[in-house]
Amino acid sequence: MIFDPAIPIHWIIALAVAMLASAAWFQWRSARSLNPLRSIFLLLLRISAITLIVALLLQPSREEKVPVPSSPKSVIFAIDTSASMAEAHDNGASRIDSVRADLQAAGVLSGADPSHLFFNFSDKAYRANAESILKTPALGETSRFHTSIAEILKASPQPPPAALFVFSDGHDFELVPPGQTARLTRARDLPIFTIPYGTTASARDISVSIANYHPHTFIRQKTRLEAIIRVFGCEHESINVDLLCDGKKVSGLILEAGTAPFLTAGFDVIHEEPGQHEYTFRVAPVANEKELSNNTATTYLNVISERIRILEIEGQPFWDSTFLRRSFTRNDKFDIDSLVAFTGNRVRPIRSNPDRVEGDLKVPSRVDDLMPYNIVVLGRDVSRVIGLDGIRAIGEWVKDHGGILVFSRGKAWPDGTNVDPDLEPIVWDTGSPRGARISVTPQAGSVPAFKLLREVAAEDRFPEVIAFPSTGAAKTLSSTFSVAEDDSPAIVYRRFGDGQTMSLGVANLWRWVFNPNAEYDNNAYDRFWDQLTLWLLANGGVTPVEGYSLTADTSNLLLGETIRFRFSVHGVPPLETLPAVSLIRDDRPAANLTLTPEDDGASGRAEFTPTETGRYSAEITTPDGKRIATRFIVFRQDMERTETAMDRTYLAELAQASGGKMISADEIAPLIRDLLRSSAEQDPLIRRVPLWDKPWIYLLLCFLLGLEWYNRRRWGLT
Repeated sequence: MIFDPAIPIHWIIALAVAMLASAAWFQWRSARSLNPLRSIFLLLLRISAITLIVALLLQPSREEKVPVPSSPKSVIFAIDTSASMAEAHDNGASRIDSVRADLQAAGVLSGADPSHLFFNFSDKAYRANAESILKTPALGETSRFHTSIAEILKASPQPPPAALFVFSDGHDFELVPPGQTARLTRARDLPIFTIPYGTTASARDISVSIANYHPHTFIRQKTRLEAIIRVFGCEHESINVDLLCDGKKVSGLILEAGTAPFLTAGFDVIHEEPGQHEYTFRVAPVANEKELSNNTATTYLNVISERIRILEIEGQPFWDSTFLRRSFTRNDKFDIDSLVAFTGNRVRPIRSNPDRVEGDLKVPSRVDDLMPYNIVVLGRDVSRVIGLDGIRAIGEWVKDHGGILVFSRGKAWPDGTNVDPDLEPIVWDTGSPRGARISVTPQAGSVPAFKLLREVAAEDRFPEVIAFPSTGAAKTLSSTFSVAEDDSPAIVYRRFGDGQTMSLGVANLWRWVFNPNAEYDNNAYDRFWDQLTLWLLANGGVTPVEGYSLTADTSNLLLGETIRFRFSVHGVPPLETLPAVSLIRDDRPAANLTLTPEDDGASGRAEFTPTETGRYSAEITTPDGKRIATRFIVFRQDMERTETAMDRTYLAELAQASGGKMISADEIAPLIRDLLRSSAEQDPLIRRVPLWDKPWIYLLLCFLLGLEWYNRRRWGLT
C-alpha cells in the first residue's frame, strides 16, 4: 500500500493525536454518568470516525501492473537489381555485393524475422526473402523507381511497414520526378530511407541514335540524315562516324568530342530514283569501350516522286508567317500555297511551285477545296481570308476526312466565332504575350521534332520567344508537348475525329534562324518544322503517294515500344476487303496483323509491339499481285550498362520528399531498432489505484458520526 498525504505527514500525526486526546477528554468529562459499556461504545465510534478522517488525509492507494499492447510493425528493404548494380562500388566490390554485405552487417539477413520484408526491383518490384537476396544477380535491363515503389505498396505488406529502405545507385529511366514518387509513400505515412551505392565515374562508352525520321523524301532532293552521339568517359577523343547506304559506306566524318556529352553527326544524301534505302550510322569503337552493340543505328529513307501539299492561311501577316512560308518553300518536300490578307478585303494568293501557277488559287469554302492538301496551317484572324464557311469547312475536313490542322500563332479567329469548340485543342489569350523559354515534356519524347529541340536547345542556346497564356485547360485527350518556364502549356497536340490538330501558343520562333551557333541552311527552325510536319503525316497515316500504300510512324523503334501502320488508298478504287499485314524479321515470318478499318472503310490501322530486336519488314499484297513493303529496325538501348554514374541527387530528393533521408550503411541497424521499438514486447506500466476515494468510506464516516451523536442525545449527553 502506498500513501500520498494530502498535507504533510507530521501535521496529520499531530492532528490525529489532538483529535484522539480531545475525544478521550470530552468523553471522560461528559460520560461519567453513563455505565462503562455505553461510554466505551461512544468512544469507539468517535475513534473509528477519527481513524477514517486520518485515512482520508493519508490518501492510501495500491499499485497494479498494466500490460502494454504491442503494435506489430515491419521494415521494407528494396534492393536494386538492375544491371548498373553489377558495377563497382567505392570499396572495389560490386554494388550489389556491397548491399548484401551492409545488410548482413546490420543483422537483417540473419534469421527469419517476420518484421523484415524484402523486394528486388528493376523494371518493377519482385517479392524476395533473405536467402534470395544473397543469390539474385544484378541483370535488370532498366530501373523504374515509380513503378517499382507502386508495386511494393500495391502488395499491401504485412505487418504494416514503418519505413522503406532503398538500396540503389539512383539510376531511374522512368522520367517521373522524385517528388511525384514520394507522394505515393507519403500518403501512407511511409518514409523512404535511401542508401547510395556506386561512384561518380561512368563507363567509357559511345552510343548513337537516330535524331530525325524522314517517312518520305523526294527524288533529287537533298535530305539531311542526323544522329545523336552520346559520349561517356571519352572526353577529347576523336570520334569516327561512317554513313552506310544499303550496307556500303557512302560518307564519313571525324568529330572532336571535347567535353560535350552529346554530338550531332549529319550527312546530306540525294537519290535520283524512288525506292526505300537503309542507312546506318556507324561509330568506330574507342579504347576500352564498355559496350559495342550501341555503336550503330539504322533508319530507312523512302524516296518518292510526289510532294506534300500545304495550305497556309494568314489574316494578320507577320514575321512568323513569312519565315514559315519561306522555310517550307526552301524545302523540296513541300508545295505550299498561301492565302495572305492585305489592307481592306484584298487576299494575295502565293504559290511556291512555279509548275502550278496555271491554276487559280481559290479561297476554300467547301471540303472539296481542301482535299488536294495534306496540311493546313492557320495564322491569326483567318476569318478575314476564308470567312466562317471556310473555317467550318476546315473543321469538317479535319474531323471527317483525316486532315491535319496546325494553329501556328495561337488563336486563329476572334472570340465568339460560331465554330466547333473542339476544333482547337486549347484556347490562347493572344492579347497577353510574355517572354518565355520553352522546354519539352516527356509526352513528346518520341516525337522527332521535339527530340531535336531537347537535344540541341542547350547547345544552340535558343533565344527567348513569345508565349501566350491559355484561357483554360487543354481539351480532353490532348497532349502537351512543350511548356513554358512556369509549366504552363506552350504547344498542345490533339486528335480530332479522324484528323489531328496542333496548336502553338508561341511566336517569334523565326528568331531561331538567326541563332549564331547554327548554320543558316541547316538551322533548328527549318529542321523543327520539317520534322514536325513529317511526324504529323506519319502519325495520321497520310502519304502523298498515289495508289495503295502502307506506312509506319517510325523506322527506328526501341524494343518494347509500339509501331503503328496505316494502309491507305489514294486515287484508285478502294478494296472490298482490307489486306493482311505480314511481318518478317530477319527473313523469317514474325507475325500477321489484321487491319482495323477506319470510318471511310478504305483505310485501316494496325499496331505491333516487337519482343525481339532485328530488321523487320511489314508487307501487304494488293489484288493485282503487287507487294508493298515498309521496313523498320528494332533496337535495344542498354543504358544500364553504359550510364553507370551514381545519382545521389535523385536518391536524396526521393528520401527528403517522402519524409525520410539519405543515410549511410552504418546507420541502418540503429534506425531499424528505433523504427521497430513499438512492435517489441515491453515492460508493463505501473498504475496507482486510489483506495480512499470510495463513496462508501464517506457514507461510513457519516454513519459513525451520526450514530455517535444520536446515542449521546438519547442518553442525555451534550
